[in-house]
Order: sequence, then structure tokens, then C-alpha cells
Amino acid sequence: MSDRLERINKARKMAKLSWEKAAEGLPVSGPALRIAFSRKSVDEIYLEHLEQLLQIKNEKVSDIKVNEPLTYYENGRGLQYEEMAGGKYLLTVPLVPVRAQATYVSEYTDAEYINDLGKVSFVVDRIGQGNYRAFEVINDSMNDGSINSIPHGTIVLGRELQKHHWTSPLRVKQYPHWIIVHRDTVMCKEIVEHDVERGTITCHSLNDSPEYQDFTINLNDVKELYNIIKRQLD
Repeated sequence: MSDRLERINKARKMAKLSWEKAAEGLPVSGPALRIAFSRKSVDEIYLEHLEQLLQIKNEKVSDIKVNEPLTYYENGRGLQYEEMAGGKYLLTVPLVPVRAQATYVSEYTDAEYINDLGKVSFVVDRIGQGNYRAFEVINDSMNDGSINSIPHGTIVLGRELQKHHWTSPLRVKQYPHWIIVHRDTVMCKEIVEHDVERGTITCHSLNDSPEYQDFTINLNDVKELYNIIKRQLD
């Protein structure tokens, strides 16, 4: 099942078929279909529909490859990069969906737990040596309707900033948007200030609705920080 899902999803990306288009004719929405794929729990009828749809485009799922022959690289963190045409790479990382985030804050150091998470892939320009992870964003606190928005349901790719770097000013101008793994929750926010002496960060929401006020967090209560480098909605 897992290989079949990966082949279909790779074919979908190669055909530039959005999740909304892929779900046309099915009794589910595009976002629901995407989530089903990320959870590796897709009904057989949906799989057959997608295979038929891709064949209509004269692209049989079994024939589609990113590059022939396939070349894989693995960085020091065990993350896999697949070489693509045009000097690009397909980076596959663990995905922390919304439903898993309450558990993630206590299990994030457990290698077996991380390995059991679903996977998601992003096209990147180079092989990075850091630790990368994907998170599903909950609520619209980071949605102001602009091109910089990170709306509910967005899957973001984050690069971990290890704790020994937290004693130096965070590069919040270069990387304004972050995944913050707090002791109680996982949140997506813009960091607008880092007080190195006090060890605090000020978090801001792009959405100016009154319920999304700025707030300050002590870094002693933070388990991980990931600066967001990619995002995908489809």
C-alpha cells in the first residue's frame, strides 16, 4: 500500500494535478484526500480513481519516475534526498499532523516514534545537513490573506535550530516564521523579538483578529525551534 501511495502521489506531482482536481468526482474534498494520503489510509476506490485519472493523462503510474536511474543521498540525520532533473532534490521528512502534535511534545526525542510518523516530500535546491521536519498547521492565526499567509491545513517544512544557538540572537528578519514546540503544544508563529538576556521570544500572528494577540514565551519552556523554509497547501 505504501509504495502504491508514493507512486500515485509522485505521478500527481509530475502531472501538476492539485488535490482539489484529484478529488473531483470523489465524495471527499481535496484537503481530506491529502490528509488521507499523509495518514496512508486511502480507500481502494479512491486509489483506482486516481490511477485511472493519471492514465487518462497518458502517464501510467508505474512508468513515472523522477529521474532514471534513481539516485539517493542520505544526510547525517538519516534524511533521504532523491535526485531529480534540473539539479533539484526530493527531500522526504517525517510529518507531524495536527492529531499527533499533543503526543509529539513528549515523544519528540523517541527515534521509534519519529520513524512511525507518516512522511511527506518537498522539492529543494540542495542537500542540507541539518534536521528537517514537516508540521501540519492548525487554525488561521497565521492567515492574513496575503502571499505570506500560512493558513489552516498548510504543511510546512522546518529546519531545526539546535538549542546551543538560542543563546545568540535569532535571525528573525531572515527567517520570520517558525514552528515552536512548546512543552504544552506545537504552534506556528512569527517571532518578532528575541531577548537573549532574558531568554524569551515574542510571538506574533499575521491574522489581526483580536483573539490572536502577541505573547512572550520563555525559551526554557520550548523543546524545539524550526524555522519554516517551505510550505505546501495542495
